Amino acid sequence: MSKRNDLAKALNLENLPEGEREEILAKVNKRLEEVLIGVLIANISDDDAQKIQKALHEQNTDLEEVVAEISAGVPNLAAKIERAIEEEIMRLRAVLTPN
Repeated sequence: MSKRNDLAKALNLENLPEGEREEILAKVNKRLEEVLIGVLIANISDDDAQKIQKALHEQNTDLEEVVAEISAGVPNLAAKIERAIEEEIMRLRAVLTPN
């Protein structure tokens, strides 16, 4: 099962029409990226943030590699990101699930 299907299931979107489900998932993915970036920025130095900013604007730079390298030097960063993503998914589920 894909991550997208897992996310749809976590948010109880499986029964929506595909077009509507895909539209919601696109917005949710954008929000989760914002959460991830927020946690990352809050836990890294200004120099590391500048490295990421530079990587965003350079074509031959592997952004994931730069982020992974910086993240490796920050204790518990992966756990903080995971917790923030899980909390956001719970908030989104509450908003998206009809009563």
